[in-house]
Amino acid sequence: ASGRSRFRRCTASRVAPTHDRFNIRRQAAERLRKTPNPQHGDAFRLSLKGWRELEQKDVVAAATSLERAIDLNPREPVARYRYGRTLQARRDDRGALTQFELTIGDARLAPAPIVGEAYLEAARIHERAGRLDEAIVLYRVAATLFGAGDDTQRVAARALARLLK
Repeated sequence: ASGRSRFRRCTASRVAPTHDRFNIRRQAAERLRKTPNPQHGDAFRLSLKGWRELEQKDVVAAATSLERAIDLNPREPVARYRYGRTLQARRDDRGALTQFELTIGDARLAPAPIVGEAYLEAARIHERAGRLDEAIVLYRVAATLFGAGDDTQRVAARALARLLK
């Protein structure tokens, strides 16, 4: 068998340690029995479509796609982050901040680079609004968040240094 087919047969339940204190085998078995939610798949696709539309500067189409994605899966933090960026493009800082806060609130469901960006963008909004104490707290998190992008951490650290002068 090829290396690829051997990899496919290797599941979390098979490679879990003998003393499975984190219940990896049980969790893997439970997740293999469940059928993925098709709405969540559609939400993911729409979120990605919306992000691409935003990158192409089609803010109206991006907002439509991302709103539909959030309707299908309201607890999807990546879609919330992307929608927040779309609202920023519309100059709606209040709405964007709400979306970034929702992303941060569901941080355990999101990739660390997205969470770091959500902290950074929320800090920028607070700073522009003159809420420097809130901005400093958020910049500190963005600058030190494990797994956040290097650029995110650098930008947040520079902003923090500037505000703490």
